[in-house]
Amino acid sequence: MNVHSKSEADKDDKRRQIFDAALDLFWEGGFHAAPMAKLAQHAGIPVGTIYRHFESKEELIHALYSDIKVRRIEATLAGYDPSLPLRQRFDRLWRNGMEYCVTHPLEFRFAEQYAHSPYLRDAAKSIQSEIAEDLGHFYAEGYREGIFKTLPPEIITSL
Repeated sequence: MNVHSKSEADKDDKRRQIFDAALDLFWEGGFHAAPMAKLAQHAGIPVGTIYRHFESKEELIHALYSDIKVRRIEATLAGYDPSLPLRQRFDRLWRNGMEYCVTHPLEFRFAEQYAHSPYLRDAAKSIQSEIAEDLGHFYAEGYREGIFKTLPPEIITSL
């Protein structure tokens, strides 16, 4: 076994452990009720371990949001076929997105909390504005065909 790959796997496991603990605590009391010491205790790791992965709580919050956003987009695009009619693609995207939110309630609540907090405003170029290429084509086609109102894709997605 490659020592480097084990090290990377351990790093990913620790990040996931920190993310899971953060989701639990943010669910219970919001961002401000989860100081790093409490987060470390909940994750069962020394507080220094968190700081090896994230410089600050703000960085942790942004990284967690990015991680959730990427996984949510991937889940939304599962089984997506760009050759299907627009309505069928819409149904697939909507059902996949809804299923992700229902089966991942902590992640959904965190993403909503983040989107309505100063943290989103503080992020220079948030992943909130990044849209997967397939989704970009989907929206472009909907605009061309006059099916979607000419609103930014981020607004249509949030609706």
